[in-house]
Parts: sequence; C-alpha cells; structure tokens
Amino acid sequence: MDTLLEKYTQLNDSFNKKKLTYRLGVEAGFFSEYNNMLLAMLYCLENKIRFKLYSKDANFKYEKGWADYFLPFCQEDSFAYQRHNPRVAVPSKKYDPRVILHHILKPKTFLTFELWPFFRDQNREKQYFDIPELGIAGNLQDACSILVQLTWRYNEVTKKTLEEKINSLQLPEKYIGFHIRSGDKIEEAELFNVSQYVEKVKQYTNLRDAFLSTDDYSIVETFRTQFKDWNIYTLCKESERGYFQKEFEQKDQKFMRQHHENLFASIDILKKSTVFVGTFSSNIGMYIGMCKQDNVISIDWEKWQIR
Repeated sequence: MDTLLEKYTQLNDSFNKKKLTYRLGVEAGFFSEYNNMLLAMLYCLENKIRFKLYSKDANFKYEKGWADYFLPFCQEDSFAYQRHNPRVAVPSKKYDPRVILHHILKPKTFLTFELWPFFRDQNREKQYFDIPELGIAGNLQDACSILVQLTWRYNEVTKKTLEEKINSLQLPEKYIGFHIRSGDKIEEAELFNVSQYVEKVKQYTNLRDAFLSTDDYSIVETFRTQFKDWNIYTLCKESERGYFQKEFEQKDQKFMRQHHENLFASIDILKKSTVFVGTFSSNIGMYIGMCKQDNVISIDWEKWQIR
C-alpha cells in the first residue's frame, strides 16, 4: 500500500500545468461524495491534472474532514473560496464574480463543478484505462478498484474503533452481506422488499447467516419475522428509521462520528462477505462493486456502472 501511495504521489505531483481542487462532502451522502472523488481522480490522471482535496467543511466531518477517519493520500487545499465550489454548476455559475476571482488568483486550478460533467461521462464505462505507474490496466471498474486501495486507509483511531465494532458481532466465517436501502433513496430509485433480496440470493448459495446493512431497523424486524430460519447480524440501531440527508446534516458532531464509524464498519463487513446482495443503483452498491467483482449480486442493474 505504501508503494502504491508513493507511486501515486510521485505521478500526481509531476502534473504542473493544471490542477483540480476537489471539494469533498458538499451536498450528498458519504459514498456519493467518495465515488465521485474516485472518478475525478481517474480523470485527472488521464489528463495530467494534479489532484488536490478540500474537505474542511465536509458534511461528514466532526473535526477536520477526511483526516477524521482516513490517512492522507494527497495535498489538502485550505483556500477558503472552496466553500463556494458546488458539485454541479448552475447555468450562470461561470460568470460568478467569485469564480472569476478564483481564476485570477489561481489561474491553473479547476473547480469541482467545471470538470464534473467530464469525469461522470457515461462513455467512460466503455473506455480502457492504461496507467502503468499505478498498475491500472482495464475498464472503469478495474481502474477505480485501484484507487479504492490507494485512498481507503483508516487512521489508527478509526481502525481500532471499527475492529471493536466488527468483533463484537462475532460473525461466522461465511455469511451473506445484504445492503437494503431505505429513507430518502425512494426519491432516486425503486426500493425493493426483503423477499426480493432473499429469493435472489437463494439462486447462488444455501447460506442462512447474513449481515444486514440498512438505515431502517424496521427492515431488520421484517427480515427476522418473514425468514425465521435465518441468523441476522446488524449494526443498525432500533432507533434508526431511515436516512434523510437534509435531516442528517443538522446532527451534532458526536452523532456524525458515531454514524460514520458504524457505516464504515458495516462496509468492511460487506466487503468480506461470501456473497454480497444489493443494488448497483445505490452508491454503496457502486462502491462494493469497485472493491470486489466476484460474488456481487445486484437486484436492479445487471451491470456495474456510474451511479
């Protein structure tokens, strides 16, 4: 991992003509923000643009931003203007005096919204990526999997906390990992009921031990009621009844930290599952698909793609 980081740092720092400061944690849930960051990093590598991060005002932070949970992988920008840098531009944004001022002060630095349409271009799913310095040689999913390895490195405090949470569950060696979404996701895509996930996975395995990642404890209750012969493990609390981004952003720092620690612990468990069942239309499904390509089942989209 250190070797990969060293190679990325050397390559990224060699790009001097253009830069991108990517603002992380702007307006969406963590994995929407993170997945798009990976797409931006890859676009920058292709186009010889130095990638920098800005996360000081991230909506997932409790003190610092990215460094609250993870080790650094690139330089962090501290330029205060980034607070006015959205993910997607409104039509008149390029004429905003603050944008003009930014380009006067930093003439070689792109803002996130200026490159957003390019690194999210659906045509990139058909592209072959060849970046030998980082061992990238494959499609978009393959390339992003390398960038996950590069960036997904917990700091010591987070690592210890997550290990304690995971160990407390005493999971069996083999288990199914379910991600069943709820909350405000109904505004973005069709939601599926528990039985649809179960019937799908029965086509692949006879396992009846499962870890269930969800933001709504009623889904846990439904699962246990309808499928009594299953052993269900979860980190979802009885008080959790759906995730709604706007409400979530009003929570205090202690809540923010505990929520993300539970989220990351759940993600680590899903990544280690014998079989994963979820939806590629969710950002967590997109992320898991970048981490592991074998034994990943989506009940909506047939193939992994940009969420």
